[in-house]
Amino acid sequence: MNLRQLVRRNTAPLLLVRLFLFWMILFALTRLIFLLWNREEIGDASFGETLGVFWHSLYLDLTTSTYFCVFPFLVWAIAGFFPKPFFSRINVWLVGILIFLIACITFSELPIYDEWHHKLTYKAIWYLRNPSEVFHTASWSQLIFGLLAIGLLTAFGVWVYRKTFPVKEPIEKLGLGKHLIFVLLTPALFVLGIRGGYQPIPTQVSDAYFSTNNFLNTVSVNSTFHLMSNIFWNANAGKPYAFMPSAEAETIFEQLHAVEKDTTIHVLTTTKPNVVLVVLEGWSADLIEGLGGYAGITPHTDAMLREGISFDSCYASGSLSDQGMAAVFSGFPAQPKTSIITLPEKYIHLPCLNTGFLNTGYKTSYMFGGQLSYGNIRSYMYYNKFHKIIEGKDFDSDIPQGRLGAHDQYLFDRQLQELKGAQTPFFAAMFTLSTHGPFDIPMQSKLQWGDKEKDYINSALYADACIHNFLEAAKKEPWYANTLFVFVPDHSHNSPRNWAFNQPEYRRIPMWFYGPVIRPEFRGY
Repeated sequence: MNLRQLVRRNTAPLLLVRLFLFWMILFALTRLIFLLWNREEIGDASFGETLGVFWHSLYLDLTTSTYFCVFPFLVWAIAGFFPKPFFSRINVWLVGILIFLIACITFSELPIYDEWHHKLTYKAIWYLRNPSEVFHTASWSQLIFGLLAIGLLTAFGVWVYRKTFPVKEPIEKLGLGKHLIFVLLTPALFVLGIRGGYQPIPTQVSDAYFSTNNFLNTVSVNSTFHLMSNIFWNANAGKPYAFMPSAEAETIFEQLHAVEKDTTIHVLTTTKPNVVLVVLEGWSADLIEGLGGYAGITPHTDAMLREGISFDSCYASGSLSDQGMAAVFSGFPAQPKTSIITLPEKYIHLPCLNTGFLNTGYKTSYMFGGQLSYGNIRSYMYYNKFHKIIEGKDFDSDIPQGRLGAHDQYLFDRQLQELKGAQTPFFAAMFTLSTHGPFDIPMQSKLQWGDKEKDYINSALYADACIHNFLEAAKKEPWYANTLFVFVPDHSHNSPRNWAFNQPEYRRIPMWFYGPVIRPEFRGY
C-alpha cells in the first residue's frame, strides 16, 4: 500500500485528521473572502504583513477546528464498533449544518463590518429578535447576494466533503483494540487543541493579534471563534442596570465637571518628562507601612513614599487584571459581570492614556512577562497603537520563569535593556506578575507569618526588592534625570487582615509618583 492509498483509507483516525484539515482550509478560504471584500482597509500595510494574517490566524483556527471535530468524532467512535452506513450519513448532516453556519457568519459580517467596523458579535445576533428590522435595514442587493453566497459556499463545502469522506458506506474497520485506543486517546488531544496547548491561559481572541494595523488583526481573528466567545461573554453579562433618569444623571455630571477657575498645581519641574508606568499585579495598601499597612513587607516602597508623592485614598475599580487595564489606561470603571476590553466593538470607543502620549510625540511601549491573551489585553493594547508590545514569548528562552511567565526581576532587566538609547521622551508601561498566584518566586520565604497569605506577602517582599534594584540601575542611565515613575496596581488582593470582599479596605490600593522631576517641595506628600 503506497502513501496515497494509506491517506485515502476511511478509518476513523484518518477521517478525523482529514476533517480537521478540511475545517482549517475552509477557515482560510473564508478569511480570504473577508480580506478581498475589504481590501481597501489594508491601508499602507506591506504585502508580507498582509499575508501574515494567514500565519497568525492558525492558533484560533486550530482551536475552532478542534471544536468542530468533536461531534463527528463521537459518531465515528460509535461507528467503529457498529460499522453501518447510517453513521456516515449522520456526519454528512452534522458537517453540512456547521458549513452552513460558517457561511452565514462569513457573509453576514461583510455588511456588518462596512457599517460598524467590527466582526459579527452578540449584538448583531441580538437584533435578530426583530427580523423585520433587519430585513428592512439591508438592501435588496445585500439580501440577494448574501443568500446566494451562503448557498454557494454551503453547497461547495458539502460537495468537497462528500468527495472526501464516505457518505453511503460504513467506515473501514480498524480492529477492536486499535479503535479502542483511538477512542480513549483522542479526547486528550481535543483538550489540548481546544485550549490551544498546555499553557496556563487557554486560547483567547487576542492570540491572533500581531499588528498595529487593526484591520489585519480583525482579519486574523477566526470569525466563528470570535462570535462564540462574544456570545459567551455577553450571555453572562446580566441585564442592563437602570440607575436614574437621564436628565438627572446629566445634571450631576455637569456639576461634577464644572470648572470655575484653573487651580492646577504643577508638581513637576518639566512639562514633558519620560514616564515609566509600573502596573503592579494585585498590590494591597496593607502591604505598605506608610499607608497604614504591615511593617517589613515593602521597606523600599516605604522609602520611596517619603521621597515621592503618594495617594492614600486610592481604591481599585475591579478585582481582575483586564478590568484594571481598562481603569488604568482608559479611566473606565469595572463592570459587575464582564470586562469592556473583552469586547472589541466597545473598547474602540474608549479613550486611552497611550493616545495622549502619541499625540505629543512620545515613543510608547507596553511590556508584560506573561501571556497578554489573558482577558483580551493583547488586542486592547495593539488597538491603542503602542509602538512596541513585548510579552512572555518575546523573552529569552533561558530566562527562569514561573508558571505564569518571567519573574519581576527579569521583567525590569528587560525594560532597562529596551530603554538603553531609547528615543525620548518615552512612555514605557509595564505590568508585573510575581505577586499573582501561585507566587512561585525565585526566593525562599523570609516572612514566616501571614497564615494563608504568607506566600503573597513574600512575593510582595520579592517584588519590592526588584523595584528597588530597577530604580538603582535606572539612576545610572542618562534618561533618568528627566523621568517620572508612576506605580499603581491593577487591583487589590486579600491580606492577612482578611477584609470582607465588599469592604472598602479590601479594595484599597497604593499609588505613588517617584523621580527626580518631582519638585522638592512636594516630595514626601
